[in-house]
Amino acid sequence: MKSELFYFDGDYAKPLVIFIHGMGMDAAMWAEPVSARVLGGKYPLSILLGDAEKKTLFHDLRDQGFPVLAWSQMRPAGPALIAVEELKELVMAYSAKAPAGIVLIGHSRGGLIARRFLQECITPIRGVITIATPHKGSSMAKWVVSLSPFSAAVKKIMDLGDKEVRTSLHRVISFLSGHEIREMLPGSAFLTGLSERRQPGFFIASIGGTDPALVKIGATPLPNLLAALFSDRMIPDEMREGKADGFVTAESAVYPGGDEHRDFHVHHAGLIFDRGVREYVMKRVLSLTD
Repeated sequence: MKSELFYFDGDYAKPLVIFIHGMGMDAAMWAEPVSARVLGGKYPLSILLGDAEKKTLFHDLRDQGFPVLAWSQMRPAGPALIAVEELKELVMAYSAKAPAGIVLIGHSRGGLIARRFLQECITPIRGVITIATPHKGSSMAKWVVSLSPFSAAVKKIMDLGDKEVRTSLHRVISFLSGHEIREMLPGSAFLTGLSERRQPGFFIASIGGTDPALVKIGATPLPNLLAALFSDRMIPDEMREGKADGFVTAESAVYPGGDEHRDFHVHHAGLIFDRGVREYVMKRVLSLTD
C-alpha cells in the first residue's frame, strides 16, 4: 500500500486535528472515502458500507476551518509501533502549523497508536478521541482460530453468497487470522504495555458501537447466520447485538481514565461516517477552541 498524506491548512487559532486510521486501512478512509481500500488495500470500502454516506469528520472539521491531516501508514497491517514512529515524525514536521496544539482522532487500532504516542509525547495535546478502539483488546483473532474444527459450517456460510461475497469473506477471515492482528488480543504485550497515565489539561473521549452487522452475506448480517449455525456459546461478544460493533465490544471501546464515553448503534466501519457520531465529536472538538 502506498504512503499517502492529506493536509489542509486552516485557522492556526484552532488546533491541528490528526486522523489515524485502523489496521489494514488507509488515509483515504478519512479524506477520500470513495477511493478508500480496506483489508490491506484489497477491497473498496463499499464492501463494508454499501451506499452509505461517504463523509467523515475530516471534511466536517476542514469545513469549520480546522487544520486537518491524515496519512496512510507505510505498513497498515504491520506492528503498531511502526505507525507510532510515523506519527512522531508527522507531529514534529507539522508542529509549526499547530500553535494552538493538536487533537488526535483514531479509529480502531488508530486509537491505540494515539495512546502509545502519548506515552512519549512532549507536544501540547489538546484532546484525544478514539472511535471503535479495542482498549481491552478484541477476541476476534482467537475466535477465527477456534472455528477451524467447524470448517464445514464456515464453508456453508461462504457458499450462501456470490463469488464476490465469498471472496470478500475469505479475505476477512484471512485478515483476522494474520499474525499482526494478535497485538489486538486481550492481554497481548502491546496492550499491557499501554499506560493509563494522562497528561494534565487535555480532554479524552471514546466512542463504541453496538451494531455487529459489519459483514453481510447478501442481505443477511453475519451474526444472524452464525446464530443459526452455531450454539450461543460459540458466538463471540464482538458479534452480539447491542454489545459490540462486529469487531470491538462497547466495553472494550471505553478509553481507560477518559473523561466521557458514548455508544452508538452503528457497526465498526460505519462509526466513521455516522452523522450522530460526527456531530458528537464536532461538539467536543469545537469546545476545545473556546
